[in-house]
Amino acid sequence: MERPSSLMVFATVAGSGILGLLIYAGFFYANLRRSTASSEAQLPIPAYPTQAEAEQASKRWIQEGGNFTVTSRQRVRRSRPLTLQERRKLELLADEKRRARIEAAYESCLEKAATDLAKELCSFQQTPLNDASRAADAGLDKGLPTTKMVEDVRVQTSERPRRQCTQVASYRRFNCLEFDVEKNADLSPDQRNSLGIRAYRQFRY
Repeated sequence: MERPSSLMVFATVAGSGILGLLIYAGFFYANLRRSTASSEAQLPIPAYPTQAEAEQASKRWIQEGGNFTVTSRQRVRRSRPLTLQERRKLELLADEKRRARIEAAYESCLEKAATDLAKELCSFQQTPLNDASRAADAGLDKGLPTTKMVEDVRVQTSERPRRQCTQVASYRRFNCLEFDVEKNADLSPDQRNSLGIRAYRQFRY
């Protein structure tokens, strides 16, 4: 009868020992996390012996960040002289209009002709002789353009660094920032103007 009671005492002691270990481990890891977080929050900002060394380090940091591209596109209208082929095409179109007018005049003549002789005479009226027809033909030749409007798209590109720094002499440091954009990205001017900031950094001296 004594053995079961001794076993119960042993189990109670063992259980309380395990609980104590768990509590100790919890306090240990909590202190460890607290000390780690405080040390990370209080990491010292690198300081350089001279301004020249701090500036050199900031420039190296800018170069390591790489660049991105800003591409702008602008549509520009301008006039240019017609080529010989284009001029010839316009002349052919003018000739087609003349023929169409002559054919219309011939059809009108046939409709008005009362005899076969009159209809036969209509076929000899190949060139209009009245003043209105002469003026129309002259207008076709005179109205042919010598230039035409064309639209060009001008593309301008410029490379920009992803990082930039500004010296604050009164505080003996370079304040730097990194834009929230990937290396070698191609942005429009509007996208460039709306870029956010990904990181900040200081180079003290």
